[in-house]
Amino acid sequence: MPSRYQPQLSGWSKDLSKTSGLGIISEANYIACANDNYLEIYRYRKIIGVSFILILMVLADFMLIFIFFDILFVKRTLWVMGGGVFCIIITISVIIYHTLFNFLFAYFAPFSNPIRFNRKTGKVYLYEAVAIKWMTTFWLPFSAFKDLKKYQIKVYDWADFHAVLQGSTVVNPKGGSFEDYTLYGVACKPNSHELIEYVYIGKTNRLFTYAWDWISHFMEYGTDRPLNKAGLKYIDYSRDDAKSFMDVEPRIKVTSRQIEGLDKASKAGSKEELAQIEQEYQLSGTVYPVY
Repeated sequence: MPSRYQPQLSGWSKDLSKTSGLGIISEANYIACANDNYLEIYRYRKIIGVSFILILMVLADFMLIFIFFDILFVKRTLWVMGGGVFCIIITISVIIYHTLFNFLFAYFAPFSNPIRFNRKTGKVYLYEAVAIKWMTTFWLPFSAFKDLKKYQIKVYDWADFHAVLQGSTVVNPKGGSFEDYTLYGVACKPNSHELIEYVYIGKTNRLFTYAWDWISHFMEYGTDRPLNKAGLKYIDYSRDDAKSFMDVEPRIKVTSRQIEGLDKASKAGSKEELAQIEQEYQLSGTVYPVY
């Protein structure tokens, strides 16, 4: 049976249901902050792949430049071959230029694009690094660097925020294969399954479905009670800088009045408090490009 969310995510494996009964997870080290009002989770970026591609491309470019000059000045007669090598050098140089920008964005942009789930107001706040939009653009101007530290903040209702698993088969070089999964949030238009966007949450195995159950439990079960009385438990929490998972402070920097308002709104302790903050800071939209 296909996904209820259309257009369907490429590699879709399963739609995940919300729950109000499973408040136990085996691993919680993706949590940045959890308290009576809100939960913030990390979404890490990976730069190893970009770094590896950049190094390979640079080495290939140097080798081709050496071959080009060898053909041009030593062998002298192979002009057609030299012209072909020159065209390949230009192509690889363009790829290196694009990969270099991707590497710089991956290295210097905010390390995490967190998501905040507010259980008191029923809101979901997505922090998306503005630099990510440049990473899908073919030609990247140097002016794009002004966006490196900026966030675009999106606000959705929890009732319209769902989740799906994306699956893929990974072949083991030593033999056999295994299934690899990625958890995506699904933001929908109000009171429908009409898709607005898929939101990358984390790459993991199927056990991450328990983390989605835990988030659902956090948002829907015992929201009028303190967190330690809402039936939420964890087995392994290994953050070195925290006594418990409730002690970690979020790391979003307040750099403008708009971010200050959104920061307060995402931490609001009631719908009434949220309404006051939205009025004070004129927060009436659902997408905030922050500069």
